[in-house]
Amino acid sequence: MSYIIGVDGGGTKTEAAAYDLNGKKISEGKAGYGNLLINEKQAIINIIDAIEQCLMSLKSEECQYICLGLAGYGGIKNTKGIKDALYEKFHIPFTIVNDGMIAHAALLQGKDGILTISGTGSVSIGVHNGIEKLAGGWGHILGDEGSGYWIAMQAFMNMTKEEDEGLVYSELTNAILSKLGYSNALEIKKFIYDASKGEIAAFVPTIVQLAEAGDRFSQNILRQAGYHLAKITLDVYKKLNFENRITVAIKGSVLKNISMVRDSFVAHLKEKQPDITLILDDVSSTLGCYYLSLKYIN
Repeated sequence: MSYIIGVDGGGTKTEAAAYDLNGKKISEGKAGYGNLLINEKQAIINIIDAIEQCLMSLKSEECQYICLGLAGYGGIKNTKGIKDALYEKFHIPFTIVNDGMIAHAALLQGKDGILTISGTGSVSIGVHNGIEKLAGGWGHILGDEGSGYWIAMQAFMNMTKEEDEGLVYSELTNAILSKLGYSNALEIKKFIYDASKGEIAAFVPTIVQLAEAGDRFSQNILRQAGYHLAKITLDVYKKLNFENRITVAIKGSVLKNISMVRDSFVAHLKEKQPDITLILDDVSSTLGCYYLSLKYIN
């Protein structure tokens, strides 16, 4: 039985899945992170481990292709290490793309359209007539507007404004100080300059909780996030010269789980492009490897 293997290598885990040529999952494997930027040697070990788990119940000679979507792959200067390791271990044709591309293929079933992702970071990815374009995805220093990190930083920057202008601390500022165990905003530098992006983004639930309780500043942050995510989506739309009808898929904890962000995102999209089909499905990104692999083996 011929099959392909798809690999989704992220910052915390690597998922591998084998699909027959009809798209039915027939085996799977899981291991640690697959982001080569964290630790290339260990990431390669994890990726190979996940693939080997897939192959345990299958005949390796029947594997037609391996497609890998790896977080941070575009930031690797020399890809020889991962490519040599895969070839030497499996002797199976393969291709490696950024993890965003397999997520796009999974949600849009390999068809043209746009995927907008907002989790800790944010990016919009479009494919049309074989051409791929991005907007966003610049990272937290250059951009990532609308991401979890960006949302949290709006609250922290507002804290500095309140302190500098001698304003009474807002409910949001007091909630963040309470969570940090600090008594005033002057202390937040101790946290901000030592914290990871994930640790900063972990304050998003506090902002959401206050927004849902009626705090207008918190609500405004979430609505602005939706606006920024709609903007990068429309930027991709313009780059690719889509016709009027547009299919947009969403992924990531911010867009999927925060209704105020999602509602604002959809409203701003439809204001500019009323004829939108929105995909909210939750499917494994490894399925995108199946759709991409069909293009390579046919």
